[in-house]
Amino acid sequence: MAEHIPELPDAEQLFDEFPTGLLVTTVTGTILKVNRTFCAWLGMERAELVGRKRLQDLFTMGGRIFHQTHWLPTLAMQGSLSEVKLDVCHKDGHTMPMMLNAIRRTKAHACYDEISMVVAEERNKYERELLAARKRADELVVKERAVQAALKVTQARLRQALRLGNLFLWDVDAATGTRRYEDDVARLLGYGAPQPVSGALYAEAIAPDDREGERQAMESARARTEEGYNCTYRLRGADGVERTVASIGQGFFNDDGTLAYFVGVLSDITESTRERAQARDRALFAEQMVGIVSHDLRNPLSAILMGARLLGHGETAENKLRVLGHVNSSAQRAQRLIEELLDFTLARLGRGLAVTRVRLDPHALVARIVDELALSFPDRQIVHRTHGAGECMADADRVAQLLGNLMGNAMAYGKPESAVTLTSVLREDTVVLSVHNWGEPIAPEVQASLFEPMVRGDPGGSSARSVGLGLFIVRAIARAHGGDVRVSSSRADGTIFSFTFPRD
Repeated sequence: MAEHIPELPDAEQLFDEFPTGLLVTTVTGTILKVNRTFCAWLGMERAELVGRKRLQDLFTMGGRIFHQTHWLPTLAMQGSLSEVKLDVCHKDGHTMPMMLNAIRRTKAHACYDEISMVVAEERNKYERELLAARKRADELVVKERAVQAALKVTQARLRQALRLGNLFLWDVDAATGTRRYEDDVARLLGYGAPQPVSGALYAEAIAPDDREGERQAMESARARTEEGYNCTYRLRGADGVERTVASIGQGFFNDDGTLAYFVGVLSDITESTRERAQARDRALFAEQMVGIVSHDLRNPLSAILMGARLLGHGETAENKLRVLGHVNSSAQRAQRLIEELLDFTLARLGRGLAVTRVRLDPHALVARIVDELALSFPDRQIVHRTHGAGECMADADRVAQLLGNLMGNAMAYGKPESAVTLTSVLREDTVVLSVHNWGEPIAPEVQASLFEPMVRGDPGGSSARSVGLGLFIVRAIARAHGGDVRVSSSRADGTIFSFTFPRD
């Protein structure tokens, strides 16, 4: 079947209805002919353009300058122009971007220009977006360069910090699970210079007794636990030296639970571990020596006390009795110090102070202690307050020792003119024995370590307040009873030491 060919428009109709703006102008730009399409785009009648407007009159100021400086010279020299984008003014004042093509014709010694125009709004929009994207890309490049520069500085600082701290980096390949070590790790393995270290070489250097513990620590860290990886083990170096290494690491995981990456740090703690062990051994030896010497001094002191009593029996000379009294008093002080040292040694090296609990009335026990203290401090006012009634399980001698130490401190560091109050409280499940005095408050920073051995809590730098071993033993007695002792001290409320322990 033959294709039906419609009747074609004549040349004039084709020119007028062509979907592109078509113009014919003089070489100076005066419009000689224009099609209906271009008139519709500009919102103008043909009569307003032909013979009354020049091509350059339809351009913006920038387009007119371009027409004068580039358009006319180029057409004169080359005879044509292609794909020139200029803004053309609509009748209502807004502008439209258009692509222009022009060719110069010469007939019968006369020249004219044929011009075609296409609205380039979409192309203009694309070009604007392209320029914006290029600008953003340039900005990102600048930022990327700045980030890379900052990253290099950070890496250099990290490398310097690792070098100064004697630290070594390692990581785990997320895809294969293989551990990778930096070349400097070779020094931990006893090699004289950095060299590549494989995961197998490093694993072989771990002491056999430590391998299982290290493996479990790594498995736990890779199981997405919050603790991360933290393990201390020994490395047997190629140089025959055994080193102790602290290895820490942390895994970072994807949303699906798979490992994204894992980084770790190695630290050689051989020397610090050795020093800690030596310090621990020295402290243990010193404490053992204190216990041994204190124990061995008990018998000579007992003999001195017995001898002083025998010499004083029947003696009437006042000067001899005074000397014997000094000897007896000094020996008793030395005996109390030895007993404290023995208690200290038991608390530090043994299983804690031994207590023998019996059922007793804590109010009666405290009342007896107050009566004894009243004889030792005749010039001081001692107040005993009680709350509740009943009995409890406690070691009377140890409780007396605890309250004696607390009352001794209260007498030594409290205001002489103020009363020292000893309160015994029986509650449903607990017993509270407290000692209160007025005086210079104990500084908050001292209170935190007040019950440690050989800690001083002098107010205002005074040499009078020295807790020695007394408060350490007080806490040991409290804990032996399943309780604890606390302190609060302020200028407004005074100083209160409270011993709390289970009633039964």
